[in-house]
Amino acid sequence: MLINKTSYRPNKSLSKYVDRIYVLKHSREFKLPAILPGAGLELLFHTHEPLLMNNHKCDNAHIICPRNSILHIDESSEVSFISVRFKSGAFRHFSSIPYLELNNQFASVQDIWGSSGRGFLEKLDECRTINDKIKCIESFLLECLCGFHDKQNDKWDTIMYSLYKQYNSISLKELAAYTNLGYRQFERNFKSQFGITPKKIQRIIRFEATVKKILLNRNPEYLSTALDHGYYDQSHFINEFQFFAGEKPTDYFITKNYDHHFYDKSIKAPGKY
Repeated sequence: MLINKTSYRPNKSLSKYVDRIYVLKHSREFKLPAILPGAGLELLFHTHEPLLMNNHKCDNAHIICPRNSILHIDESSEVSFISVRFKSGAFRHFSSIPYLELNNQFASVQDIWGSSGRGFLEKLDECRTINDKIKCIESFLLECLCGFHDKQNDKWDTIMYSLYKQYNSISLKELAAYTNLGYRQFERNFKSQFGITPKKIQRIIRFEATVKKILLNRNPEYLSTALDHGYYDQSHFINEFQFFAGEKPTDYFITKNYDHHFYDKSIKAPGKY
């Protein structure tokens, strides 16, 4: 395996918002897989040359938040980075920049946090080990959480969590009723929080969950999995897949993509640095 990827549980105080922190090292001999649209956000810290994604030269530290289209990675040297994978909608607790301005963008740490971001990167650069870098990143994120977290918005975490876990069965009108809002007002408030409509994020979550299940199970008979995840029929899944990935499922579900992708199983036990 030429992709070396190690995942860690985040600091306990971050675990409500961060799914995992992982370290990826990759040889040039195999091209890194494309990143498909999803409901999360990742904060990357490159320890070698930054990546070139969709012909965009990334900064040394930046977010990726693909919602509408696939990200293709072009490599010119050895790839090595630390990534913080945030849960759906959770990054808004760490910055004042609305999601509407982050979705589908490559905003750098300095774009997001200004002078405090620059100071943090200087400290991070002084860390010599991966363990120390991870601790430095966590410390900075805890400071951001303390500074930007608004408890009045916590109820929207419950909404997003319910949608993420029950996307196949939950009614958006039921979610609106939970917030004691009319549906149109609920939709506006949801978009204000997450930069996207609840119906669109529901589609993205279903797409992401379906592709993840197929790849992790290495299941070439993808249609049964698609139907289990709420697609009406084969045509429905093909259309959605082409919308998000830009190609047909039969072209994507091939050996190289089963072998190399960015999806992970849940971490069952506490990680150790």
